[in-house]
Amino acid sequence: MTITRLYPALPLLAFVALFSLHVDSQTPAQQTQGGASTAGTFNPVKDSRSRPITAGGFVDGAPVYFTDITGRAGLQKFRHVSGVVDKRYILESPSGGVALFDYDNDGWLDIYLVNGSTFAALQGRERAPRSALFRNNRDGAFTDVTVGAGVANERWGFGVAVGDYDNDGWEDFYVTNFGKNRLYHNNGDGTFTDVAERLGVAIAQSAQAGSWSTGATFGDYDGDGDLDLFVAGYVDFDPANPPEPRTTKDGQKYCYYRGQPVMCGPRGLAGARDHLLRNDGGKFTDVSKQAGVADE
Repeated sequence: MTITRLYPALPLLAFVALFSLHVDSQTPAQQTQGGASTAGTFNPVKDSRSRPITAGGFVDGAPVYFTDITGRAGLQKFRHVSGVVDKRYILESPSGGVALFDYDNDGWLDIYLVNGSTFAALQGRERAPRSALFRNNRDGAFTDVTVGAGVANERWGFGVAVGDYDNDGWEDFYVTNFGKNRLYHNNGDGTFTDVAERLGVAIAQSAQAGSWSTGATFGDYDGDGDLDLFVAGYVDFDPANPPEPRTTKDGQKYCYYRGQPVMCGPRGLAGARDHLLRNDGGKFTDVSKQAGVADE
């Protein structure tokens, strides 16, 4: 049995939480439910040399440092897409998981990069951006083998989890999307087959159904020797009727931050349920409710 590696999605959730507020432009006494948890002006935090401290901080004389070798490794060909620049809707803000795993069993880690999408692609007006699988060439460079491997996804992706769900010695992986998810079975010859619908782990019937999965993880929760699957839901979002900044009848403003309209959510949006999918050998069974983890 292969132990899973979870590569969570939503690297921009901190951004979402910061700016997705239901705030009006009136006095605190007039604020609607949700409040202004980040309102106010705050002085920057600085170190002893008066340098602003970032999340990573400053370390002078560190024994380890990193060099950007993206171009030399051949990974610059991948372009991540998630909506448009102004990020009008919450669906466009968080995105992008990554998995490092040895899909071809040659002893070298390969890379899978999850891509997002656009509303135009959801509506069929343009081709969806593709995710990418890069094979490790064992010389510091990678080759894009996405098309040959059959793992482009071409849905609005968010996360990826790796695990050998069928115990055949080859790493499979699961991609979480807005809409249907995918379970890519490793065929052992450099190609993959999406078996999500056949095995009952696609979750959503269609993108229009609004199901939004973020992260996922494999793990043997029942101790029977095969990997089960847990899939986390985020919020309910209908692309045909997305929530937009608005003013209520009593003059309160929703989805505004310091007087500016911002994307709505996650506050004010209903949460999407989670799924625990038990591996029964040849198929998966949704046991979320009886296990008490549906988060409904």
